[in-house]
Amino acid sequence: METVGGWLAGYLKSRGIDTLFTLTGGHIFPLLDGCLDAGIRVVDTRHEQAAAFAAEGWALRTGKPAAYLVTAGPGFANAVAGLAHASVTLAPTLCITGANPMKEDDKGAPQELEQLRVAEVYTRYAKTVRRTDRIPQYVENAFQHMTGPTPGPSFLEIPQDVFYKPLPEDARTDFGPRETPRSAGNPMDIERAVELLRQAERPVLVAGSGSFWSGAGDALRNLAEQTGLPVFTRNAARGLLPDSHPQCFGGSPGLGVFKSDLVVVVGSRFNATFYYGEFAPDAKVIQVDCNSAALGDNRGLDLGICGDARLVLEQLSEALDGYRAPEGWVSTLDGAVEKRKTKFAAGFKSSSTPIHPMRLMHELNEFADANTTFCVDGGDIGVAAARHLAAEHPGSQLTNASILGALGPGLPFALGAKLAQPDDTVICVTGDGAFGFGAMELDTAVRLDIPFICVIGNDGQWGMIERSQRPMFGEDRTPAAILGDRPYEKMTQALGGYGERVEDPDQIRPALERARDSGLPACLNVILDPKLTG
Repeated sequence: METVGGWLAGYLKSRGIDTLFTLTGGHIFPLLDGCLDAGIRVVDTRHEQAAAFAAEGWALRTGKPAAYLVTAGPGFANAVAGLAHASVTLAPTLCITGANPMKEDDKGAPQELEQLRVAEVYTRYAKTVRRTDRIPQYVENAFQHMTGPTPGPSFLEIPQDVFYKPLPEDARTDFGPRETPRSAGNPMDIERAVELLRQAERPVLVAGSGSFWSGAGDALRNLAEQTGLPVFTRNAARGLLPDSHPQCFGGSPGLGVFKSDLVVVVGSRFNATFYYGEFAPDAKVIQVDCNSAALGDNRGLDLGICGDARLVLEQLSEALDGYRAPEGWVSTLDGAVEKRKTKFAAGFKSSSTPIHPMRLMHELNEFADANTTFCVDGGDIGVAAARHLAAEHPGSQLTNASILGALGPGLPFALGAKLAQPDDTVICVTGDGAFGFGAMELDTAVRLDIPFICVIGNDGQWGMIERSQRPMFGEDRTPAAILGDRPYEKMTQALGGYGERVEDPDQIRPALERARDSGLPACLNVILDPKLTG
């Protein structure tokens, strides 16, 4: 008879999971073994946190579910940062972990930990599988919750003895995939939205992560082209409407929302990364979200529309027939974008050494094409990348710039993104501090032949921290903030990848080309001016 581990591997494959991220351990052998028969690629990372982030990277690049497997106790504990991060980015990731045998519960068994209670905080669904005949139901429930209208991570804890047991012949296995229900907006709310848009002189539309997870790319493009509405994209929605599109004004909505008299927010929350919804004083606000509890959180609304982002955008397109956004306002925003470019132009063209961070951003944009995916990690460099790196396709910018502000996703994101879309040029843009969280994933990339480029913006310090400490406490009083100059490129070479140190700004582009042409996992150690930010 087939074991639970073998059955589960087959079911994961049938649900579209053809890659499983993991770090091995004694509690999870049956599922690892089952992957061989099911034809699932096993990607073994060097840290469980990386396995969790790599699965999230896969999901953020594709918009589809991903899974990772970690062993009990410290293995699960190491993965919690990734579990929490996915709860913020809404990434549909399935965390499967082993546990001590049930007969050893509460006896102080090896690697025993209260895993379920921790997981329940961050997941849409969390269960411990204590009966083998329930595993088909539980695993499908996990998929339904993590791919629902408000997606996010799910968690299954499987005790070691359960993993090894056979699946009973009479176990119900008819808990198959079913369509995710999506609800359109109330027609009366759509009518009111149209009325507010027709009255507005300075409208903008801001698309957030909810738009990406609902697959609203075509609907967003159609609405933008039909109406001429200026569009900003945020977080997972970066690239949903390409930055090169004439109606897209990029990923810095501050250019518009602080001057607008009507802000239409589709699939985004009013948190710290979105000014807590404190826009122009006279601005009316429409918020679209599939979760009614999220409407009006942190600020009042003029109109809240509860509905799926894609469906509501389609409704607005139909109802706004003949409407065009005021051309003078769009021209004003075009001017604001040009003014912003002028503000940073000197940095973009700087030939100074150490290298100006803006010159690095400029060279990355010049090197990128329509098939480039950026995976962004770090503090100051993460902020600079979010502001200035272009996004040209859905899932083209995977970032740590959430309210969690976690460091370490960059390299694992790159692993997941490259495996999900092998034809992409995947570039991890990270600070030297953030690089340290996942540096050994370059070994994973070399071992498993996953070629991407890691670009380290190296200022020799925890830059965001140092720049905060120094004004408060004085020069030379920034303990724990200095990292120094380290030859990260040589570490990569020693692991079998391509490595290069870049000190001359004119060599950034050639170095990127050499890294790409090497066909190897690559690391460019770019020496930045520690006194400058983006």
